[in-house]
Amino acid sequence: MTFGTYLRRLLTGDAGVAALAAGRVYSEVLPQNGVVPAIVFNEVAGDSDVDLDGPTGIRSRRVQVDAWAKTRTEATALGLAVRAALDGHVGGAAGLEVQSAFHLFERWDFDAQTSLFRTSQDYEIWTSGE
Repeated sequence: MTFGTYLRRLLTGDAGVAALAAGRVYSEVLPQNGVVPAIVFNEVAGDSDVDLDGPTGIRSRRVQVDAWAKTRTEATALGLAVRAALDGHVGGAAGLEVQSAFHLFERWDFDAQTSLFRTSQDYEIWTSGE
């Protein structure tokens, strides 16, 4: 299983996220004229771990998760649901193991072109097996 598939399954399967965004969880791009609230996630950085014996098979990934909505209140609520689902998560499926997930940063903004509010969060996620 790819990391993106795992992350989408995790978010769409979480009751708090699903109550607000249903299945509207996308990789990289919010569909044009898409229904909101919705989530878009991107892996923005990553590195393979090594020790003195070489590669350990563990990867560190920096993931940005954006909660998009028509109001600040909706974007904040969805952001809180995402944080509850991801921060501290440990689990795995189909050969991919998430060893830890940590919330790093959060920022808010408004996109004047789309008239949408965004709660943007960064996570560090450690994985093995992919």
